Order: sequence, then C-alpha cells, then structure tokens
Amino acid sequence: MNRHRDRRRRGASAKTEYPQSTQSLPGDIDPAALFGAAMPAQTRRKLDQLSRQVEERLALVLGGEIDDSHVSALTLLGVEPEPGSGNLVVVLALPVGAGAGEAQLVMRRLDALRPYLRSEIAGAIHRKRTPNLVFRLVPAPTDRGADEGVEP
Repeated sequence: MNRHRDRRRRGASAKTEYPQSTQSLPGDIDPAALFGAAMPAQTRRKLDQLSRQVEERLALVLGGEIDDSHVSALTLLGVEPEPGSGNLVVVLALPVGAGAGEAQLVMRRLDALRPYLRSEIAGAIHRKRTPNLVFRLVPAPTDRGADEGVEP
C-alpha cells in the first residue's frame, strides 16, 4: 500500500465566496448565483490590459487606415470585455445627426471589416487567440456642460 501523502499545495479556489447573511438576504439567495463569482484581481487586470491594447490599435485603424467615410466618422468610446466569454465589446458613437438608416449602414460595414480589424488586433497584441469583436453603436454624446458656461 502506498502511504505517500500529496504535499503539493492544494490551491485555493479562484472564485470568491460570499458570506451568507440572514439579515441582509431574505431566504436562501446566494449573491454568487445572482451576480456570478467575483473575478480574481490578476484576471481582471489582464482583461483591462487587453482592452486598452485593443482600444489603442482600433483608434489608429479606425482613425486613419480605413477609407470608408461612414466608419471613419465614428468615435471610439471604449473597449470592454463581455462577461463570461472571449468577446470584446467595442463601443462606438455615431456622428451627430445620424439616423437609424445610418446606423444600419455602419453596422453592415463594420461587420464586413471585422476580419480585417481582428487581423490588425492580432498583430498588435501577443495572445494565443484573438478576441472576437462585438460592435455597439450609441448616439453621439452631447456636451451640454461646455455650452452652459459661455454666453454669446
């Protein structure tokens, strides 16, 4: 009989466990089931780093390397990881005065450019897999605070 004892460190679970509090939570509701387990700090840091790298490269590509006037008129607001998947959500603002027809046209053109954008990102980041891109268009941000302080 082998009496060898495994002395390797038994790694703690990467998931954060939430304490069950009967005062704050009615019934048997587990916050981890509602909101998912908290992400470890290193994983969150790496996702933020990847998002920044992708945002920098997309800003360059969308700003000057694409000859499409509809796509180059978009403003890149940010890149954020989609929870629980390998997708990155690219948030783009439409130009001022763009309608629903313009948004549909831009989405079709972005879908056609997706393979080119992913290849540009693959060259800029050093990862085994290039993340998928999900585009989200929002209306142009309004800057009311700057107009209120100025009197004609």
